[in-house]
Amino acid sequence: MIDLQRTRLLGHRGARLEALENTRFGFEYAHRLQPRGLAGIEFDVQLTADGQLVVFHDETLQRLCGIQSRVDQLTWLEVQRHLQSGHPIMTLGQLTELLCAPTLLAPRFDNRFSHIELEIKTHSRTNHRKLIDALAYHFGSTSLASLPITLTCFDTELLLQLQRHPLLSHVPRGLLIRQPRALATAPNTALQLGCVQLGIHYPLLTAEVIRLCHRYGLPISAWTVNDFAVMRQLIAWQVDVIITDIPAQVL
Repeated sequence: MIDLQRTRLLGHRGARLEALENTRFGFEYAHRLQPRGLAGIEFDVQLTADGQLVVFHDETLQRLCGIQSRVDQLTWLEVQRHLQSGHPIMTLGQLTELLCAPTLLAPRFDNRFSHIELEIKTHSRTNHRKLIDALAYHFGSTSLASLPITLTCFDTELLLQLQRHPLLSHVPRGLLIRQPRALATAPNTALQLGCVQLGIHYPLLTAEVIRLCHRYGLPISAWTVNDFAVMRQLIAWQVDVIITDIPAQVL
């Protein structure tokens, strides 16, 4: 068990090493850890060929479904024919309904997650306009906006377009950093893009990096941390969020 102090713990893709990632089963498992201190979850979405947002991490279905097809090559109808170890792939709408369901995951308002990070996956083929239209639909026409969501992404062009969008500019956003060369300018870049936090690959973090980001008013999410000694060090450095594959073991 880790003394989290003021640091919030999120389950990576639900609870990736304890329950199958980005599935209904995994998110329900993570929610059962909420009374023990799990602050929330992180998950991924990406766009299908027909403009649907699915909760899935990889560009292809190979690792989880044994199919070489890319997600962006398939329609939602084609995607849902494939299972992840017996578990169906979810749409963002289905996950929203699950997280907002008053009788399932959140029977009381105070039993809901307090922080959720939604990572938007993009690649060289991504149609940014179609992606933004899909996000705008969910935030404008479903219950997604009622959740404590922060949109995160590595793609600075997408973040710039989100900043300019009349609806999505009001949704909290975070810049993701995994390359050392991007770290020095990350606070300035994040602020220029209207981001309210930074998500940084944990090996890049030092006490000074965290102090610098805090000086700019930017909380830090550290990903993906599964080593207890590293967690304790990050907590001592006053990191704001730790994302882990093993939340039950931490709690």
